[in-house]
Amino acid sequence: MAFPFAPFTVQPTAARWATALTFVWLAAGVLVAAESPRPWPAAPQFRPLTTERIAAMPAAAQPPWRAYLAASNRLAAALPARDAFVTPSLLKLEGAGIPGKHSLGLQLSAEPAWYATNAAQEIAGRVVARQTRAGAWTKGNDYTSVLVISPLKADVWSGGTLDNDATTWEMRFLARVAAAAAPGDVRVAGWREAFLRGLLWLSAAQYPNGGFPQIYPLAGGYHDAITFNDDAMTQALELLRDVGVGRAEFAFVSADLRADATARLTRGIACIVAAQLRDGGGRRTVWCQQHDMLTLQACAARNYEPVAACTNESAALVRFLMTLEPPSPEVATAIRGAVDWFKRTALQNLVWTRQGGSGQLLAHPGAPALWARMYEIGKDRPIFGDRDRTVHYSVAELSSERRNGYAWYGVWPAVAIEGFAVWVQQNP
Repeated sequence: MAFPFAPFTVQPTAARWATALTFVWLAAGVLVAAESPRPWPAAPQFRPLTTERIAAMPAAAQPPWRAYLAASNRLAAALPARDAFVTPSLLKLEGAGIPGKHSLGLQLSAEPAWYATNAAQEIAGRVVARQTRAGAWTKGNDYTSVLVISPLKADVWSGGTLDNDATTWEMRFLARVAAAAAPGDVRVAGWREAFLRGLLWLSAAQYPNGGFPQIYPLAGGYHDAITFNDDAMTQALELLRDVGVGRAEFAFVSADLRADATARLTRGIACIVAAQLRDGGGRRTVWCQQHDMLTLQACAARNYEPVAACTNESAALVRFLMTLEPPSPEVATAIRGAVDWFKRTALQNLVWTRQGGSGQLLAHPGAPALWARMYEIGKDRPIFGDRDRTVHYSVAELSSERRNGYAWYGVWPAVAIEGFAVWVQQNP
């Protein structure tokens, strides 16, 4: 669901952090740093799924989790041995930001006729060739060039991932190319078989409570957390939704698999609602980038991604929830709580720019509402992380590599807020 952007009004107190992002004025008129950086808390900020953790659960809750972990371990044992999870270096970097890995060539917004072209079909063939033995895809594949077939590197990602649009985009692309193919095209069976393998991987990867890890089979570390980051779980549920209702390109999926997709969608929605953060007064707010798979508590991920309320991922979750018809009372409450929080935390009269290659937050009267990517939970003030696991209250304090290599500010919630204006009329 997409909605046009339009200005909106925020409460006067919503911009309180806009004037204190980097500095505060003392009574004597001295300009000082707003607050010193702090390290991550000493307690573990993320925990993998283990037999020991499952054993600590109530006895009645253990069986599905034991079965899940056993299935993950069996699949991992059947694949080439992978490197174990290693905590990334805590060394800060300077210079240009290191970009994320995204696959190339998977157009999902092309004109329908394009999916019947030789160009699209060649890419579909390369997509099939790069499917992992587990049934998913890795990230960062270049589908625009001829592939040199070689053994895939056996690292934590090699079984498959939902990170950076991986797997769900490949599946959607294959389904569209197969649907657009001429009658009798013998390649259709292979494209659809690869899609169905991906669908089975997606089903196997889903946790018993409806969440999705970043990587499956499980790889340990923060990868095991329920991952909203970069819309991983959101895109998985959107795909299950479209498969379940039998959208045209998925009409070939059997009735049993469509029903299973719908059941898994329902489970995933319940997980989203249950994981939603609450403020000190019990009001529902938004979500962290990752949540623990067992406790649903907010948790950290990469060294520069501390525990935080996150606007980008939360905006995507709200847009997804607003597509559900009719929304359950629980879903409606989740939507309203998140939108209210977006309005309270909007920053006014500021722009985030990378002019000259350096990220800067600048005053700009009349600028559209802006949001930080991360907010400190309970205090609703912007925070920023660096590779040494420090949390900062000013983006200017970050190493140049992290300041320039991450989307620290954006207008992500604006579309959700505008969409809410339409949704609330339909769901008073």
